[in-house]
Amino acid sequence: MDSPRRVALFGGTFDPVHLGHLAIAGMAREKMNLDRVIFIPCRQSPHKDQRPRASEDERIEMLELALAEEPWAVVSEIEMQLPPPSYSWVTAEAMAEIYSESRLFWLMGTDQWNAIQTWTRPGHLADLVEFIVHDRGDNPRPQPGFRVHFVPGSHPASASEIRGQAPEFLHSDWLHPDVAAFILARALYGCRS
Repeated sequence: MDSPRRVALFGGTFDPVHLGHLAIAGMAREKMNLDRVIFIPCRQSPHKDQRPRASEDERIEMLELALAEEPWAVVSEIEMQLPPPSYSWVTAEAMAEIYSESRLFWLMGTDQWNAIQTWTRPGHLADLVEFIVHDRGDNPRPQPGFRVHFVPGSHPASASEIRGQAPEFLHSDWLHPDVAAFILARALYGCRS
C-alpha cells in the first residue's frame, strides 16, 4: 500500500471528541487536499493541570466510534505510549519517522497558534511540520519562520461545555450518536441512563 502523501496530525484531549473536531478535520482535508488526518489523543497535556475525565481507553474508543465512517481519518495511540506530558515536538518526531515519505502538517486552532511560542521547542516542531490553523474569525498572530495555512470555518461544539452539561448535549448536533450512546453507557461526565 502506498504511503499517504499529505498527512495532518490533529492532537488534542478529545474529552470527548465532538462533531466540531470532525468538521475542523474535514475542512482542513478539503482545503489542503489531505490524504489522511491522524487524530492523536494526548496522554497528558503540558498546558493543562487537570487530567482528562474520560480514561485513555474511553477517549480512544470514542474517537474510533466517531471516525468509523471516515476512511481518511485514523486514530493513533502514540502519545499513550510515550511518557507524560505529551509534547508535540516528540510526537512530530515519531510521526516523521513513521511517515518519512509524507508531507506532514499539524492541525490546530487559532488559540493554540497564538500561544505556540510558549510550547516546548516550537522552532523544532516548525522544522518538522507545516501548520494548518483553523481560523474561526480570530486574528492569528504571525509567527516568523513558521509555514502556515489558514483554514476558515466554525462549529459551535465545545468539549468543556459538553463535560459541564453532558445530559443536555447527548442528543444535540454536537456529538456523533455512537459517541453519545457510549457516554451514556459508561456514565461519563455525570450522565446516567
